[in-house]
Amino acid sequence: MANKFYILLCFLGFAITAKAQSNTENSNTFYLNVFINANKTIYVEEEKTSFENVQNQVTKMLRKQLFKVDQQIVFRIFGDKDLDMGYIIDVNAEMRKAIQENIKTERYLLETKKLNIDGENWFQKIDLKALKQ
Repeated sequence: MANKFYILLCFLGFAITAKAQSNTENSNTFYLNVFINANKTIYVEEEKTSFENVQNQVTKMLRKQLFKVDQQIVFRIFGDKDLDMGYIIDVNAEMRKAIQENIKTERYLLETKKLNIDGENWFQKIDLKALKQ
């Protein structure tokens, strides 16, 4: 009887540990959001910047963040659907120059005129759940 109780206790301990680790993985992601409007104006988070300054702005944003060990960094690029994909890729390349870690990039194409998105408060107007990558 004691052996069965011990096995059950070990099983519950492993289950709780596995659940805690899966919750930690979800909160172990840092998102850096970039918006590019139809006129090729770039916003790194809320900061308007030029193409030449993207790397410096991304570096500045990453230095502000307190990181955990093995924290995943995800660059989310929101661009106008009429932009040339090559330009979005070039902006992504500039962003990646700021950090040499394993970075994931997510790209979203938006109808910025229809959604009335332009300017510093662009991120508040986006419904992330409704977007497709």
